[in-house]
Amino acid sequence: MLVAFGLGTLIVAAGFFVYHRYSKQKSQMGSRRLVVFYPLRVTEHELVVGMNEKTVVGSGGAFGRVYILGLPSGELVAIKKLVNYGSQSFKSLKAEIKTLAKIRHKNIVKILGFCHSDDSIFLIYEFLQKGSLGDLIHRPGFQLQWHVRLRIAIGVAQGLAYLQKDYVPRLLHRSVKSNNILLDADFEPKLTDFALNRIVGEAAFQSTRASESALSCYNAPEYGYSKKATEQMDVYSFGVVLLELVSGRQAEQAEPAEPLDIVKWVRRKVNITNGAYQVLDPKISGSAQQEMLGALDIALRCTSMMPEKRPSMFEVVRALQSLDSRTTLPSRAFSTSEEDLSSLNIEPRN
Repeated sequence: MLVAFGLGTLIVAAGFFVYHRYSKQKSQMGSRRLVVFYPLRVTEHELVVGMNEKTVVGSGGAFGRVYILGLPSGELVAIKKLVNYGSQSFKSLKAEIKTLAKIRHKNIVKILGFCHSDDSIFLIYEFLQKGSLGDLIHRPGFQLQWHVRLRIAIGVAQGLAYLQKDYVPRLLHRSVKSNNILLDADFEPKLTDFALNRIVGEAAFQSTRASESALSCYNAPEYGYSKKATEQMDVYSFGVVLLELVSGRQAEQAEPAEPLDIVKWVRRKVNITNGAYQVLDPKISGSAQQEMLGALDIALRCTSMMPEKRPSMFEVVRALQSLDSRTTLPSRAFSTSEEDLSSLNIEPRN
């Protein structure tokens, strides 16, 4: 009798535990809302279960982790988990992300949808096969032909110019760096992590940016004291990326003799007669040297200490296109011919 009673009590307790656990999981799943802007055959549960240590591919910076997830359809997507964000309502959050998801440009990553819960946001992006430009540059033995690097620079510049002038509402990227430039199978670049301030909220964005010290070398000098983000700040950050492409050097690279960020390192070099040649990646053929010097000149203009002296992104696009021997333009935004590279301190060659 006592055994039967004890066994019955145990069964009831086990049943209660299972029911309580199921109810808790159901409640947690019910608190998540999935919104997709493209046809994705996936559920909230499949997204959450799929994000684990096996599928994580990067920290995603200070904002959260990045996962690569295979959908039941066989399609791959990238998911960025944002854990630090403001107290926007679901309605306003959906409106902001929908605005960004409407962007259609070959050099900007598509936002396919998002999943929202009480403590995090999951942004669903298209998957790019080659990963980030930053990872590529940081890879030992990094090699990439100049015409591919130039095409990457032109694509990134076109994406930024579109955000700043052509898209409505006009947007600032505010986090331009090589790790936020993804490459497809053909090395076509696409900007990601754009306008995150509109999603996480300005206060959360500012506090998170302040804690991400590795980003400092991409920040314009006025970033520390200016209360307003500007197009010129994005131009400066782009200039840093362009210096990476020209030199094959990481933006912030500690060396025993030269623990400098790339802008300081380049400016020291170009102050020496013919020092600009030392900036150019030696792994690139000498036949591309003139185009590389032109790109270096553009990068130095973009990273000018004075914001008003930096070119617009549209001017940058045209100047970079004018360097490409395969592109014919009626005129140049500003000259990059050999006789006009005086800022590089180059002696005339016979």
